[in-house]
Amino acid sequence: MPLDEWNLTIGVVVSTFGRIGELKVHLETDYPERFADLKEVCLRPNKGDARMFTMDRARLHKKQILLKLEGVNNISDAELWRGARVQVRRDKAVPLPEGSYYVGDLIGMEVVTLTGRSLGLLEKILPYPAQDLLQVGDALIPAVREIIHSVDTEARRITINPPPGLLPGEEPEIADEPENTSRSLKGEPRSKRKRKSQKPDGDNAD
Repeated sequence: MPLDEWNLTIGVVVSTFGRIGELKVHLETDYPERFADLKEVCLRPNKGDARMFTMDRARLHKKQILLKLEGVNNISDAELWRGARVQVRRDKAVPLPEGSYYVGDLIGMEVVTLTGRSLGLLEKILPYPAQDLLQVGDALIPAVREIIHSVDTEARRITINPPPGLLPGEEPEIADEPENTSRSLKGEPRSKRKRKSQKPDGDNAD
């Protein structure tokens, strides 16, 4: 069975669980309930060939999915798939709102600044409470509209407009201290910015 169309990542196997061959899966989707409806999944390891499996069952456990697949019946069987991506067909994807992207589609894109400076390829998208962070080498770039200028899926390029001091090797701008420093002023509490990115079927970034 051709597996090229099974390329939408919804989870990653992080370890085994128990003695009967269950796989502990880190979620790459905001919809864990979708696992209950799956009949088949593709496991794609970092090395070696992808393989189709028939679903036995899936259950939620501490914000992760425990996956039981037919033919994976013990710890040794399950250990073979540690690190593999759990994938479904792209036509089974949960529809995304405008301006959101599947994380799997963004990984590997070139990240450049508005001035044309190439920072490298997007390696990971790290989820944080305030916003996701794009990891490009040593740079961690907040996935917010003020910084992410554009995403070109056809050219596979993300253009950013980083503020001074954001990128490694840049000195942050330091404001001049006020002449009168006798008063201690407290700034207003920083309100949390509502996340614009979502991760249905693979983390997304705006």
